[in-house]
This record gives sequence, C-alpha cells and structure tokens, in this order.
Amino acid sequence: MIKYLLFFTFIITTNSYSQEIDNNEVVLNNADIDEKPAFQDGLENFYKYIAKNFKVPEIEGYGGKIIVEYIIEKDGSISNFNIIQDIGYGSSEEVTRVFKKCPKWRPGKKNGKAVRTLYRLPITIISGK
Repeated sequence: MIKYLLFFTFIITTNSYSQEIDNNEVVLNNADIDEKPAFQDGLENFYKYIAKNFKVPEIEGYGGKIIVEYIIEKDGSISNFNIIQDIGYGSSEEVTRVFKKCPKWRPGKKNGKAVRTLYRLPITIISGK
C-alpha cells in the first residue's frame, strides 16, 4: 500500500510541475506562433538603438559579427542573454549592457495570448578606425 501511495504522490507532483512549465513555456520556433515579437517601430530601429548605445572600443581593426540569443518575455522585456558568437574585447559585456537598457518589445502571440519567445539576432560591429 505504501508503494502505491508514493507512486500516486509522485504523479500528482509531476503533473502540477508540468502545468507550471506550460504557463511559462518558451516558444523556440517562430513558426509555432501567430504573431512574431517585434521591436517598437521595427527591427531597423532596434539596430539604430544598438548603434547609438554600443560603445565600440578604439582598437584598430575591431569589428565582426556578434550573435546574441535572448528571450522576449510576455511583458516585452528581454531576459536570458546568451552570446552565441563573440568578437572579444568586452563585446559580450557591452551587448549585454545595451540589451538590459533596451525598451520593451511587443511580445510574440500564440492563440491571441502573449508568449515567451526565443529570439536570435546577429549584430555586425564595424570600427570607425
């Protein structure tokens, strides 16, 4: 009898935990959502925001592509930064700093409700020197 009680308790606990994860599910594929997340006034303005706020080190030949992955939360804020590709010289720290100050996005939507969405973005940095 005790073995069955423990098994039954485990099933109830597992189901409750699964429901909690479903509420905070991160959509990994934009094909699974009805409305993609978007920066206010479009992605071009997001790149302008980055260009205005990213402090490029004064190093000759500095530049390259940084790829950052992050989650756009249901409220439009950005979290869980992950630098996939870095160009060094503190670029990952600088990207993180700029993203933390970023205005909110319009979140992705699935069935009319805001969902957490994984987003990956390449950022090309070109030094003025």
